[in-house]
Amino acid sequence: MEPDMAELVVALDFNDALDALNMAGVLRGHAPWVKVGLELFISEGPRIIHSLKGLGFKVFLDLKLHDIPNTVRGAALAAAASGADMMTLHLCGGERMCRAAAEAVAGLSRPPLLMGVTVLTSLAEGELPGCAVPLEMFAKTLARGASEWGMHGVVCSGHEVADIKRACPGLLCLTPGIRLAGGEGDDQRRVMTPAQAVRNGSDFLVVGRPVTRAANPAAAADAVRADMTSVQTPER
Repeated sequence: MEPDMAELVVALDFNDALDALNMAGVLRGHAPWVKVGLELFISEGPRIIHSLKGLGFKVFLDLKLHDIPNTVRGAALAAAASGADMMTLHLCGGERMCRAAAEAVAGLSRPPLLMGVTVLTSLAEGELPGCAVPLEMFAKTLARGASEWGMHGVVCSGHEVADIKRACPGLLCLTPGIRLAGGEGDDQRRVMTPAQAVRNGSDFLVVGRPVTRAANPAAAADAVRADMTSVQTPER
């Protein structure tokens, strides 16, 4: 299930199809995956996934589902029908919710990868209400749940990947909050360079603004991929 090498996912954080597809056109051949998040999906609906697939991209649908089990079951099926290759749901929704999604897509011929969100990388220590343990410990606890509830992987900070890989062998790790050395963190708190994340064992790296707001997005994507391949990766 794990990719042979870590893969780059570029976040198309736009609010309309024209801008998203223009950027996707620039990135063809420079990134294998693109991410469709809440803003773009709410603005354009499933048709944006069809359009991006038509350009040859694998699509990560990042809606972070968190609802009652029956609703998430139906949403997972709808996401799969849209052509999404990977999707997210919040592990804090609990075991029944996660299992409902996993069972819904299990019988499909091309089920999407289900990635459970642990702790958002925009959160720093002390910012998660009600959490009395360090964020890395909380993320690892949720990851153990993900490995038992039918998830293919988790979304986590690069700082948690190594511990999660040791605790849950075979669980995929998708890492947002990726910034090249010297880059701005924007609203992210727990950031890491591509090389550091790959060294820790991340399987997918999500990069948005450092690529899409660059003067030359294709060159920026190439720079991220070069940094990803500059290190000796752990055995996969």
